[in-house]
Amino acid sequence: MLNALRTDNSPFNEQQIAALQSSLAALSPGQSLWLSGYLAGQLAGASADIAPAAAAAAAGAPLTILYGSETGNGEAVAEALAARFEAAGQAAELKSLDGFRPAALKKLEHAVFVMSTHGEGDPPEEALDFFEFLDSDRAPKLDKLSYRVLSLGDSSYEKFCEAGRRLDERLQALGAKPWGPRVDCDVDYDAPSEAWGDEVLEHARETLGGGDAAGQPQAHAAHLSLVQAEPAPWTRLQPFSSEVLRVQKITANASEKDVHHIELSLEDSGIRYEPGDALGVWAPNDPEVVAEILDGLDIDPATTVREGDRELAVSEALAEHHEITLLTAATIEGLASAGAAEELASEYEALDDAGRRAFLERRQLADLVAAYPLKLDAQTLVDQLRPLASRSYSIASSQGLVDEEVHLTVATLASDAIGTERRGVASQFLNHRVGEGGQVRVFLEPNRRFRLPENPDTPIIMIGAGTGVAPYRAFLQELEARGTNPDTWLIFGNPHLRTDFLYQREFLQWRADGLLNRIDAAWSRDQEEKRYVQHIVAEQAERLDEWLARGAHVYLCGALAMGESVTSAIADALVNARGLDAEAAAAAVANLRREKRLLKDLY
Repeated sequence: MLNALRTDNSPFNEQQIAALQSSLAALSPGQSLWLSGYLAGQLAGASADIAPAAAAAAAGAPLTILYGSETGNGEAVAEALAARFEAAGQAAELKSLDGFRPAALKKLEHAVFVMSTHGEGDPPEEALDFFEFLDSDRAPKLDKLSYRVLSLGDSSYEKFCEAGRRLDERLQALGAKPWGPRVDCDVDYDAPSEAWGDEVLEHARETLGGGDAAGQPQAHAAHLSLVQAEPAPWTRLQPFSSEVLRVQKITANASEKDVHHIELSLEDSGIRYEPGDALGVWAPNDPEVVAEILDGLDIDPATTVREGDRELAVSEALAEHHEITLLTAATIEGLASAGAAEELASEYEALDDAGRRAFLERRQLADLVAAYPLKLDAQTLVDQLRPLASRSYSIASSQGLVDEEVHLTVATLASDAIGTERRGVASQFLNHRVGEGGQVRVFLEPNRRFRLPENPDTPIIMIGAGTGVAPYRAFLQELEARGTNPDTWLIFGNPHLRTDFLYQREFLQWRADGLLNRIDAAWSRDQEEKRYVQHIVAEQAERLDEWLARGAHVYLCGALAMGESVTSAIADALVNARGLDAEAAAAAVANLRREKRLLKDLY
């Protein structure tokens, strides 16, 4: 439609038309809806001819949209739903569970929940207090509440969509009535979440009244309580093609880890990120691994398969569209059943929970093909595989210093279950396949829950292991670019000082310049007894407490297990430094989280 714009049929000049076509073509459908609704609301709000009371009445009773999000996906889904309501002139209130008073739940009559699951079945950090309230004796009866739940998760984890399931069951136990079944979404959540949104919007029209039958934005769209940043110019479904500027290994050759520093160009993308954000990366599967799989199954790579409403070669389907490096329980069961592999099925079923997790984590599809007599044709094979998902990496740079670039710190994921080394799809692609001058499809994943303090004088304590140091490089670059100099303390862990001190020269230079006040490092394999970052927290209990007393913000970045251990160590440190009992120390840590002074980016 934008291509039809001309200077003779619109009020725009040629430069304005070119800018519109360039900017709006990159928007997702949800972003386009939000923008249209926003503009309509703004224009209508400027008109003195609109009666606010009449507009509110026309919108009907509002639906409350509540979300709990860890990485931003749940938030994006909720915002897209709110945008659709606004564009349709249907009243809605969008609220994060982080800012929602749980006690207000008893006053709600119509609500929907978008709930992400984090880690091993946990609710997002911003929803912890809400879940604690629901599970307590203080939770009220919710007989008046009619609701629906959309749950986001990753089926590669054992407790898939666990937080959404827990929420749904607890709401029903308290007397709330679901008007439709819970929808559990895997990593390819776009289509099911959009279909769920269709049902929610239609239900709101039928039960709450209001809305514009033609689906056009109305003045009463301003009834929506929505606060949102400008839409990103590129999205998960419409990524930006970025040129690789630099690929540099930053662990020594003798290291057991293979970590690379990656620099990508964002020139002309319009992407603006902040320290703490992540970058989503789409990486194709290794064509050599695809060929190995097809050869092992005796499938001609040119065999045509159907993907939705189109046909393509099975080699392309595996390379570009399906997961072959990440297995799930459903994938194992589906392949064993469809491929008549009784040995695979019986071996997997005989394992306990820990054994099944290890089986899935250490194997890829190529390992199954090599180790078990699977009998699969091309179509059956692709039907059993999950859609290929993007991968996320914490950004390791500040645009205040690197301008139209973005830097990543990428560790090559490796496994060896049957004697053949396998590597992760994105880490292998970035570190060893694409090369400088190549193209990588990327999109921004904002993380507003992992930002530098608003007060430039607030002390910060940065705790991370391995590539968890990436956002702290971004933080310090940002402080350097701003010219601010709060007290900063880095606690970093990796196996060996000699081979694994990531960005050593930069961190030591910042310390020498006074931008970084203190570095404490835990080299886990440099002595007989293993030593990790949580041990430093325990040893530095008095210093930690002194920094906290001055209002310090504590950041944790790295593996989930590391984050849990450090959180426990902080509580133990408060026991020792303040003389608290364990319950009071746990409450103090919970207060740090509520005050947004304990911030986590864990995976």
